[in-house]
Amino acid sequence: MQRVLTDFGADDAFAVAAKKVTEHYGVNVSAYRACQITYKHARRMEEQTPAPCRALPAKGAAMILAEADGCMVPTVKISDAPPGADRRKHRKLEWKELRLVAARDVAKVQTHYAATMNGVEAAGALWENVARAAGHALVTRVHGVGDGATWVASQCLRRRGPDVGYLLDLYHVCDYLAAVWPEQRECVQRYREHLKRGEVQAVLHALGERDEPSHLPDEQAPARVALRYLKNRPDQLDYPAALAAKLPIGSGLIESGNRHVLQRRLKQAGAWWLPENLNAMACLRTTRASGAFHAYWNQN
Repeated sequence: MQRVLTDFGADDAFAVAAKKVTEHYGVNVSAYRACQITYKHARRMEEQTPAPCRALPAKGAAMILAEADGCMVPTVKISDAPPGADRRKHRKLEWKELRLVAARDVAKVQTHYAATMNGVEAAGALWENVARAAGHALVTRVHGVGDGATWVASQCLRRRGPDVGYLLDLYHVCDYLAAVWPEQRECVQRYREHLKRGEVQAVLHALGERDEPSHLPDEQAPARVALRYLKNRPDQLDYPAALAAKLPIGSGLIESGNRHVLQRRLKQAGAWWLPENLNAMACLRTTRASGAFHAYWNQN
């Protein structure tokens, strides 16, 4: 029954989870009990997260796709309430970044996920774990894709070894181009095709011709912003090589993961989380999405 409660509590509000248990099994359970049981096992999953191991096995996957991204989630802080006070009147609501990392053997369907609110280094360590779960070995090449966030590229390149390529998500690049040529879809499509053929200089030249005067702030200078974005990442634009190897040039894996792994449960209407509960629930959600939920119950 604890497994059932945790399973339902991972997907739905605890009151809904308790109601489902009654509907499916005829057992009356309170929302509070559903909450207790779900948090208990979510925290246990978090505690059982292995430490990253830098030593790689000799054999494994030939190619791994690695992606990471952050999303803002709602948190609440109530620890500052005076003793005996109504804590609801002293709560502090904040949006904080929850980082999701993912890795998948390109020859397989299963994606391995992990998530944390504990900063960039913690996210990088979890990224090593999911890469190992996906088959990262000495023979493995890693294809990373990201949206240009500095932490994603730095963690990917630093933790994946020499056989790693990192690519800037082409669709995020096109967002920058669309800001330069608003309502000119043909222009954006033309320069996107230039990038896919490796003709980066043609795009930089077109942006340079539209560069704004230096006295204008970035908010009024989309060409300058796009130029800086691309010039700062010249080694992340090798789209022809990725296309030739039939590898993705967009970060759809992590974008969809943010939605169906994290946001579906953690950003439900009216839900605000204590940070320690949020980390545990993120671990529960990623454990299930990674196909490790059954193994957890067999071990516990």
